[in-house]
Amino acid sequence: MKKYKIQTRLSIHSLDQLIKTLEIKKKSYPIVALRIADRLVDIMLDNAYPDTYIVRARLRENGKSVVASMRNDKPKWTYHEFGTGIIGSQFPHVAEALQKAGWKYDVNNHGESGWWYPTTDSDPNPYKWTDSTGQLHGWTRGLVAERAFWDAMERAKECFYEVATEELEREANK
Repeated sequence: MKKYKIQTRLSIHSLDQLIKTLEIKKKSYPIVALRIADRLVDIMLDNAYPDTYIVRARLRENGKSVVASMRNDKPKWTYHEFGTGIIGSQFPHVAEALQKAGWKYDVNNHGESGWWYPTTDSDPNPYKWTDSTGQLHGWTRGLVAERAFWDAMERAKECFYEVATEELEREANK
């Protein structure tokens, strides 16, 4: 990483100038933080589910922190992320928070027999039947945890130092 030196002469006037310069730089920090967070959101998008709701980077109301986030607004992605049933229990999610929240993979003890769920024609599951009311059902033993949100966050963490360095250098070169 390139290092920058700020030099000044030892006089009242030059110290005043240095203070003004540093104050101007300090005011740009929230903008730099927003750029960093915005780039991290783009990195997370590369790993997210197709119709994930994204909250772009934004400065918090207190003006001291920046938030970059993505949110699931479709319940099906919760099941895909964490997994379900006996299959999910064999290939669980890695998040410790999930265990603390009490996520259970085979809540109704379906085990190997699996269960039927309401579905639509667009469901790629080949095991389907229609009940007497016309509702289509699909059969499953569960889902493996896909961990797309987890992977997206891990990728953003991996890239943070590089992205932050680039954005800070960009600001320093202005």
